[in-house]
Formats: sequence, C-alpha cells, structure tokens
Amino acid sequence: MLKRREFLEQMAAIGVGAAAAGTGLTLLDPTKQVFASREHSGQTLTVITQSGPPIASAVQASMAPFKKLTGASVKLITAPFGELYTKTVENFVTGGSSYDVILGASSWLGDYNPYVVDIGSFIKKDHSLNWNDVIYKGNSLWGNKQIAMPVDGDNQLSYYRRDIIENKSLSKAFKKEFGKPLAPPTTWDDFMNIARFFGDGKHGIHGVVEAYRHGGQAFWYFMSNCVAWCSIPGQKGGLFFDPSNLKPLVSDPGHIKGMQNYAEALKYGPPGMINFDSNEVRQRFAHGEAVLGIDWDDTPIIGELQKDSKVHGKIGSQLLPGTHRVWNYKTKKWVTMSKLNRPGWLAFGGWCGVISKKAHDIPLAYKYLSFVASPAFSLKMVTAANSGMNPYRFSHFSNVSAWKKAGYPEPDLREYLNAMKTSDLDKNSVHDMRVPGAANFQDDTEVAAQKVVSGQSSAKNALGQLASQWDAINNSKGKSKQLAAYKASLSITT
Repeated sequence: MLKRREFLEQMAAIGVGAAAAGTGLTLLDPTKQVFASREHSGQTLTVITQSGPPIASAVQASMAPFKKLTGASVKLITAPFGELYTKTVENFVTGGSSYDVILGASSWLGDYNPYVVDIGSFIKKDHSLNWNDVIYKGNSLWGNKQIAMPVDGDNQLSYYRRDIIENKSLSKAFKKEFGKPLAPPTTWDDFMNIARFFGDGKHGIHGVVEAYRHGGQAFWYFMSNCVAWCSIPGQKGGLFFDPSNLKPLVSDPGHIKGMQNYAEALKYGPPGMINFDSNEVRQRFAHGEAVLGIDWDDTPIIGELQKDSKVHGKIGSQLLPGTHRVWNYKTKKWVTMSKLNRPGWLAFGGWCGVISKKAHDIPLAYKYLSFVASPAFSLKMVTAANSGMNPYRFSHFSNVSAWKKAGYPEPDLREYLNAMKTSDLDKNSVHDMRVPGAANFQDDTEVAAQKVVSGQSSAKNALGQLASQWDAINNSKGKSKQLAAYKASLSITT
C-alpha cells in the first residue's frame, strides 16, 4: 500500500463528471412512505467509512430503511481511522471504483476534490433535504463547489463530573491546596490544577482523559490545548499558518504552551492513556474514570445514554478552557486580554459524504446521502449513543423533546446543547485546517506529539522540527496554491 505522501504526489484530476439534470432523481423523505419507489431493487451501493461504532453504526442503521425506500442494498466497508484517508485516496489515485460513497473528514476535501462529484445541482432539486436548516454547509464546499454532504457537526469541548466538582469535602481540600474552591474550569490554569489534584488517584478517580495515540485523532486533542493560547478574536490565522505568507505557526510560544499542558496532562489520566484514541476517551469517561475530559460532542451522549454508563445525569459540558494571555503571531508578542479568550474550536469540521466520479450509480449514491442527512434520520442519529454523528442542523438543537425522549437528562442536556450551539455559532470560533494535504499535516503532528509526551523530545524542539515538516509539505504541493487554498478557507479575498 502506498504511503499518504506518495498518493498526493500522484494526484491528477479525473475528468468524469455527472450532472443532476435528466437523472430521474427521486427525492427521499423518510417520514413519508408515499415517496418509497424501490426503483433500485437489486442494486448495491458500496459505502466506506471508519471502523465503528462511531459513523459505521450510523451506516448500519441506515441500511434497512434505505432499502425499504429504494430497494437498494448498502454494503459497508470500514477501515481504522488512521488508515481511512490512505485507503480512499489510494483508490482514487489508482483509478479504482471500489467505493461509491465515502464518509470522511471535511478537512480531506482538498485531496478528494478532483475525484468526487459536485452535488450542488442535486441539492437544489432536493426539497426534502431542507438545506437551509443545515449549519455546516461551508465545511462541505471546496472552491465554491458543493462536493460533499454534511452528516455531522463537530466541536471539541470540555466536560466535567458535576457530582465530583460539587462535592463539598473535595472542594474544601482543593481550596486548601490551590486557594479557591472546586468549580467547572474556565481557564487552563483551573483545568490543569483540577487535573493535578485528582491525578494521583488518591480521591478514587483520575484527573483527566484525552486521546494521545498516533492514528487515534490525537492531532485535534493537541490543538484543543493550543487554540485559546494562539487565537486572538478577529485575527484570522494563528492556529496553523500565517495567511500572508503561509509560514507555519505550530512552533510559536502559544503552541509550545499547549503542548506542555498536553504532555503534563498525560500524568493525570488513567494508566495507558498514551495509547487512547477518541473512542477510548469516551468509554473511560462513561465508566467514571476521570473528573475532566476533552472530546468532541460524543463523550456526553455516550455517558448519558449508554446502558453501562456510570455517569448518567452527572456530566457538565462547556467550551474548552480559556486564557487571558494570547500569543500574537503578527507582533510576535504575548498579549494580555482583559476578557477571557475562550473561542469555540470546530475541530475536524464534521464528517461528510462524497460521491466518487466512478460510482456505479451516481443518482442512487446521492439519494443515499440525502437520506442519511435528512431531517428525520439525522435527528435519530444525533440523539443516539455512539453513532458518531453530532448536531449539524438548527432543528437538532431546537427539537429538545427528541433528546429527552432518547433519555438525556436535565440539567446536563441544557448545558450540552448550549455549549455546542455556542461553539457552532460564535463568530470567533476557530475552524479546522482545510488545505490539500491536511492529512499529512495531521499525521506529522501526531508523531511530534508522541515524541513530546513520551519524553523523547522537548515541546520546543519537536514543534520546531514539525514546523519545518509543514513547510516542506507546502513546498512539495506548491506554496502559491496552498496559500490560495488557505486564504479561501479563512474567507480572505485579498
């Protein structure tokens, strides 16, 4: 199997387009059986995504109702997250037609773009989709083309055990050590002090749980530790590259501070946390092993709805911690802010579905994406434990009764929905990296993080080397093209 970087060097556009006009598209509304046509009886649609339960379980849940509506069967192929990008891009580059639909990361669209269908004309005809209800439209665009269907919304947030934080005797002991009572952490200093207080397990629970495993989505957890230190409100860029010249910013003092916190937090988690991926984070928190957690929107819903959870009704949700001290990459100085800097972080940008230009039946593939993203089916998925799909429609937030019917308790539900919606709609929220080769930047970052958290390198040295690697990736892909793509992702037009 080719390595990721080898794939990207071989990329060339495949000129096999498809338009919606004349396809005989039958729009789907899963709440109205009158639309069921079964015109695709006997056909099979091949879908690939990450190994489950997250995302793969949602595909499995779609199979029976989609077949009932269209007559078509869905064949699911999975790959571990760390291999999904490689496997799908290899198929594209070699001219393969193994997959009709790919459910992957929105940050990979720069590499998928030459090989997938522009579905904009399909969406315009699809009144059952209720497109205006979708929040995450922008993350499925590339070069003003609608090449993907959002099927997920993503923020990384912080979570805490309300019952532990509100424990009076623990709060008294914490105040004696740190000078203030226990409270949900709003700053990184508070967050780290709580992790330290519980870290040795003397209070019967560990301090924090995060993901560190290479190939286990550690890139986004590291960046969660950095975003407040690196992002000044109203200043575009800061987390990844200088948008004036594409200089990598990953070795600046804000990232070094974030990496130092990330490495220290490893000492305060459950044994073996260096090998945890995102799914392990969720399960460990649900099993009651940590006071604090950082993750996407999945940790609370698993903790509230999974049958063997020990934390039902005990989970607080909020934005990631903030800081009053922020690195200004333009002036190359620390800035002290009077108001706490606590931006939302739209990590990963949501899972999305793309259709290969070599799909065996492009209209059928679109019908599948329309079904998965439909208001009714998507609401069922975002209110289900471990589907891996989180709210990405306005109606997902407003339909509170659906969450309560699923078993999500108050006051946890109110905090959960408010935290996600605040992050989604905050004008200062930081968006994920969206440039060609994003998976390469992510992979190299996880390798660098492993060197630091395992004690092989200092944060400064590892991130300095990483900045050089990022620069080399941009040079290999054409710096002017990369800069244009990065500016477009930040909506910079000059």
